[in-house]
Amino acid sequence: MNVLIVHAHENPDSFSSSLAKLAIDFFEEAGHSVSISDLYQKGFNPIAGKHDFKSITNETYYKYALEQFNASNLNSFAEDIQEEMNLLKKADVLIFNFPLWWFGMPAILKGWVDRVLAYGFAYGGDHGLYKEGRFKEKKAFLSITTGSPASFYTNNGTHARPLKNILRNINEGILGLVGFEVIPPFICYSVSRISNDQRKAILDKYSTFLSLNFKKGF
Repeated sequence: MNVLIVHAHENPDSFSSSLAKLAIDFFEEAGHSVSISDLYQKGFNPIAGKHDFKSITNETYYKYALEQFNASNLNSFAEDIQEEMNLLKKADVLIFNFPLWWFGMPAILKGWVDRVLAYGFAYGGDHGLYKEGRFKEKKAFLSITTGSPASFYTNNGTHARPLKNILRNINEGILGLVGFEVIPPFICYSVSRISNDQRKAILDKYSTFLSLNFKKGF
């Protein structure tokens, strides 16, 4: 099995980075192949534009989505995008590992989605949506850290909604839309405000979570 972790935290000593490292160790010890796209370490450019293509097919009327579609057919994506696409095509499991930021993904990860899950490559053309999507035989999930405690993410809490509702756009509108079977997320609440013992307990829970969802031989 091939696993791709797309990691979006700038600090290698962060708890989010600890989650990524644990996942790498877990899957490798189980005999699986793991690739990690550490977006900050790579200096990944989150801004979509003409630089995403080796050539532009229509200079008189530039439309980004159309150029994505044409680049999918012509194999003419820029090298940084093609590298990520190759990793994604190979992966049986995709993990987005990131700190929750304004109820969503950090900009660098959203840019990865915009540029890599391109029209014509991840959806459109020969590829359907949802259960007919390109990645329909693959699994994906989110590994998330938050600044707020779990009590904030309830109907009566400060944010007045469960985190599963906040994450719906990512789980359904991104991962599910292109065909992934989406596993419920692993969420680490308020990690900057808890003790080291509490953080260790969360890491133990993550190991259990991975074991339950990805038994050896998956």
